[in-house]
Amino acid sequence: GLYYTDSKPGDARPEIVLLHGWSGSHRAFDLNVPDLTTRCRVIAPDLRFHGGSDKPAWGFHVARLAADLHELLEHLNLAAPTLVGCSLGAAVIWSYVEMYGCDNIGKLVFVDQAPSQWRMDDWALCSKGIYDAPSLAKIQKALRDGLAAFADGNAECCLTKRVPAQMLATLKSETERCDAHQLGKLMADHACKDWRPILPRIEVPVLNLY
Repeated sequence: GLYYTDSKPGDARPEIVLLHGWSGSHRAFDLNVPDLTTRCRVIAPDLRFHGGSDKPAWGFHVARLAADLHELLEHLNLAAPTLVGCSLGAAVIWSYVEMYGCDNIGKLVFVDQAPSQWRMDDWALCSKGIYDAPSLAKIQKALRDGLAAFADGNAECCLTKRVPAQMLATLKSETERCDAHQLGKLMADHACKDWRPILPRIEVPVLNLY
Protein backbone atom coordinates (compact mmCIF):
# COMPACT_ATOMS: atom_id res chain seq x y z
CA GLY A 1 0.00 0.00 0.00
CA LEU A 2 0.86 3.67 -0.21
CA TYR A 3 1.70 5.43 3.05
CA TYR A 4 0.50 9.02 3.39
CA THR A 5 -0.19 11.68 5.98
CA ASP A 6 -3.40 13.72 5.95
CA SER A 7 -3.52 16.82 8.14
CA LYS A 8 -7.28 17.37 8.10
CA PRO A 9 -9.23 14.32 6.86
CA GLY A 10 -12.57 15.43 5.49
CA ASP A 11 -11.78 19.13 5.88
CA ALA A 12 -13.36 21.32 3.20
CA ARG A 13 -10.44 23.76 3.03
CA PRO A 14 -8.19 23.90 -0.09
CA GLU A 15 -6.43 20.58 -0.60
CA ILE A 16 -2.74 20.32 -1.42
CA VAL A 17 -0.82 17.13 -2.22
CA LEU A 18 2.96 17.19 -1.69
CA LEU A 19 5.04 14.79 -3.81
CA HIS A 20 8.65 14.37 -2.69
CA GLY A 21 11.71 13.66 -4.80
CA TRP A 22 13.74 10.55 -5.57
CA SER A 23 15.20 8.83 -2.48
CA GLY A 24 13.15 11.05 -0.13
CA SER A 25 9.81 10.74 1.66
CA HIS A 26 7.01 12.92 3.01
CA ARG A 27 9.47 14.00 5.72
CA ALA A 28 11.16 16.25 3.13
CA PHE A 29 8.27 18.67 3.78
CA ASP A 30 8.66 18.81 7.57
CA LEU A 31 9.57 22.50 7.44
CA ASN A 32 6.63 23.36 5.14
CA VAL A 33 3.68 21.43 6.51
CA PRO A 34 3.11 23.35 9.78
CA ASP A 35 2.51 26.63 7.94
CA LEU A 36 0.52 25.05 5.12
CA THR A 37 -1.85 23.31 7.51
CA THR A 38 -3.01 26.66 8.88
CA ARG A 39 -4.63 27.32 5.52
CA CYS A 40 -4.95 23.98 3.72
CA ARG A 41 -5.67 20.30 4.10
CA VAL A 42 -2.26 18.79 3.39
CA ILE A 43 -1.77 15.25 2.05
CA ALA A 44 1.81 13.97 1.75
CA PRO A 45 2.35 10.43 0.42
CA ASP A 46 5.51 8.38 0.31
CA LEU A 47 6.02 7.37 -3.31
CA ARG A 48 6.31 3.66 -4.06
CA PHE A 49 9.77 2.33 -3.04
CA HIS A 50 10.16 5.19 -0.54
CA GLY A 51 9.50 5.80 3.14
CA GLY A 52 6.68 3.74 4.61
CA SER A 53 5.15 2.70 1.27
CA ASP A 54 5.45 -0.75 -0.25
CA LYS A 55 8.68 -1.68 -1.99
CA PRO A 56 7.67 -4.45 -4.42
CA ALA A 57 9.99 -6.15 -6.88
CA TRP A 58 8.25 -4.52 -9.86
CA GLY A 59 6.91 -1.18 -11.07
CA PHE A 60 10.14 0.78 -11.48
CA HIS A 61 8.50 3.33 -13.77
CA VAL A 62 7.39 6.93 -13.31
CA ALA A 63 4.10 5.88 -14.90
CA ARG A 64 3.48 3.38 -12.07
CA LEU A 65 4.02 6.16 -9.52
CA ALA A 66 1.56 8.33 -11.45
CA ALA A 67 -1.00 5.52 -11.36
CA ASP A 68 -0.46 5.31 -7.59
CA LEU A 69 -1.18 9.05 -7.37
CA HIS A 70 -4.35 8.64 -9.40
CA GLU A 71 -5.54 5.87 -7.09
CA LEU A 72 -4.76 8.01 -4.02
CA LEU A 73 -6.70 11.02 -5.33
CA GLU A 74 -9.67 8.78 -6.11
CA HIS A 75 -9.46 7.06 -2.72
CA LEU A 76 -9.50 10.39 -0.88
CA ASN A 77 -12.11 11.86 -3.25
CA LEU A 78 -10.16 15.11 -3.51
CA ALA A 79 -11.88 17.99 -5.29
CA ALA A 80 -9.45 19.76 -7.63
CA PRO A 81 -6.39 19.64 -5.33
CA THR A 82 -3.19 21.56 -5.88
CA LEU A 83 -0.39 19.10 -6.67
CA VAL A 84 3.16 20.08 -5.69
CA GLY A 85 5.93 17.96 -7.22
CA CYS A 86 9.57 18.27 -6.22
CA SER A 87 12.17 16.69 -8.53
CA LEU A 88 10.87 13.18 -9.29
CA GLY A 89 7.52 14.33 -7.91
CA ALA A 90 7.25 16.77 -10.82
CA ALA A 91 7.80 13.95 -13.30
CA VAL A 92 5.07 11.96 -11.56
CA ILE A 93 2.68 14.85 -12.20
CA TRP A 94 3.67 15.11 -15.88
CA SER A 95 3.07 11.38 -16.26
CA TYR A 96 -0.28 11.79 -14.49
CA VAL A 97 -1.29 14.53 -16.94
CA GLU A 98 -0.24 12.34 -19.88
CA MET A 99 -2.46 9.48 -18.74
CA TYR A 100 -5.38 11.17 -16.98
CA GLY A 101 -5.44 14.81 -18.10
CA CYS A 102 -6.17 17.81 -15.88
CA ASP A 103 -9.90 17.47 -15.23
CA ASN A 104 -9.44 16.51 -11.58
CA ILE A 105 -6.58 18.93 -10.82
CA GLY A 106 -6.92 22.47 -9.50
CA LYS A 107 -3.39 23.87 -9.77
CA LEU A 108 0.17 22.57 -10.22
CA VAL A 109 3.51 23.51 -8.69
CA PHE A 110 6.79 22.18 -10.10
CA VAL A 111 9.94 22.46 -8.00
CA ASP A 112 13.52 21.84 -9.10
CA GLN A 113 12.94 19.58 -12.10
CA ALA A 114 13.50 20.20 -15.80
CA PRO A 115 11.00 18.59 -18.20
CA SER A 116 13.99 16.58 -19.39
CA GLN A 117 17.05 16.06 -17.25
CA TRP A 118 18.73 14.16 -20.11
CA ARG A 119 21.10 16.12 -22.32
CA MET A 120 20.01 15.99 -25.97
CA ASP A 121 20.96 17.68 -29.22
CA ASP A 122 18.01 20.08 -28.90
CA TRP A 123 18.08 20.40 -25.11
CA ALA A 124 20.91 21.82 -23.01
CA LEU A 125 18.85 22.65 -19.88
CA CYS A 126 19.53 19.25 -18.39
CA SER A 127 20.24 18.08 -14.86
CA LYS A 128 23.59 18.99 -13.36
CA GLY A 129 23.97 15.53 -11.82
CA ILE A 130 22.36 12.82 -13.98
CA TYR A 131 22.09 13.76 -17.65
CA ASP A 132 23.54 10.89 -19.74
CA ALA A 133 24.39 7.20 -19.55
CA PRO A 134 27.81 7.65 -17.85
CA SER A 135 26.39 9.95 -15.14
CA LEU A 136 23.51 7.51 -14.56
CA ALA A 137 25.99 4.64 -14.19
CA LYS A 138 28.00 6.75 -11.74
CA ILE A 139 25.01 7.36 -9.47
CA GLN A 140 24.02 3.70 -9.61
CA LYS A 141 27.55 2.73 -8.53
CA ALA A 142 27.40 5.23 -5.67
CA LEU A 143 24.17 3.58 -4.53
CA ARG A 144 25.76 0.14 -4.60
CA ASP A 145 28.75 1.40 -2.62
CA GLY A 146 26.55 2.28 0.35
CA LEU A 147 23.37 4.24 1.03
CA ALA A 148 24.78 6.13 4.03
CA ALA A 149 27.61 7.75 2.08
CA PHE A 150 25.32 8.26 -0.91
CA ALA A 151 22.75 10.03 1.26
CA ASP A 152 25.36 12.52 2.47
CA GLY A 153 26.49 13.35 -1.05
CA ASN A 154 22.95 13.49 -2.40
CA ALA A 155 21.88 16.12 0.13
CA GLU A 156 24.98 18.18 -0.61
CA CYS A 157 24.25 18.03 -4.34
CA CYS A 158 20.54 18.86 -4.11
CA LEU A 159 20.38 21.52 -1.41
CA THR A 160 21.32 25.11 -2.26
CA LYS A 161 20.34 26.60 1.11
CA ARG A 162 21.50 25.52 4.52
CA VAL A 163 18.96 23.54 6.53
CA PRO A 164 19.05 22.65 10.22
CA ALA A 165 21.28 19.72 11.18
CA GLN A 166 18.25 17.84 12.45
CA MET A 167 16.60 18.16 9.03
CA LEU A 168 19.74 16.88 7.31
CA ALA A 169 19.71 13.88 9.65
CA THR A 170 16.05 13.25 8.77
CA LEU A 171 16.72 13.41 5.03
CA LYS A 172 19.61 10.97 5.42
CA SER A 173 17.64 8.51 7.53
CA GLU A 174 14.74 8.56 5.05
CA THR A 175 17.09 7.82 2.15
CA GLU A 176 18.54 4.93 4.11
CA ARG A 177 15.04 3.41 4.33
CA CYS A 178 15.15 2.88 0.57
CA ASP A 179 16.68 -0.06 -1.31
CA ALA A 180 19.75 0.89 -3.36
CA HIS A 181 18.95 -1.50 -6.22
CA GLN A 182 15.39 -0.23 -6.46
CA LEU A 183 16.49 3.40 -6.43
CA GLY A 184 18.92 2.69 -9.27
CA LYS A 185 16.24 1.03 -11.40
CA LEU A 186 13.75 3.83 -10.81
CA MET A 187 16.30 6.52 -11.67
CA ALA A 188 17.13 4.69 -14.91
CA ASP A 189 13.49 5.14 -15.96
CA HIS A 190 13.14 8.68 -14.62
CA ALA A 191 16.36 10.27 -15.86
CA CYS A 192 15.91 9.74 -19.60
CA LYS A 193 12.25 10.78 -19.82
CA ASP A 194 11.39 13.79 -21.99
CA TRP A 195 8.18 15.39 -20.76
CA ARG A 196 8.33 18.46 -23.02
CA PRO A 197 5.53 17.21 -25.34
CA ILE A 198 3.22 16.96 -22.30
CA LEU A 199 3.58 20.59 -21.20
CA PRO A 200 1.07 22.04 -23.74
CA ARG A 201 -1.55 19.60 -22.37
CA ILE A 202 -1.52 21.31 -18.98
CA GLU A 203 -4.68 23.42 -18.76
CA VAL A 204 -4.57 24.60 -15.14
CA PRO A 205 -2.57 27.36 -13.42
CA VAL A 206 1.09 26.45 -12.89
CA LEU A 207 3.85 27.79 -10.66
CA ASN A 208 7.43 26.83 -11.58
CA LEU A 209 10.14 27.10 -8.91
CA TYR A 210 13.66 26.54 -10.22
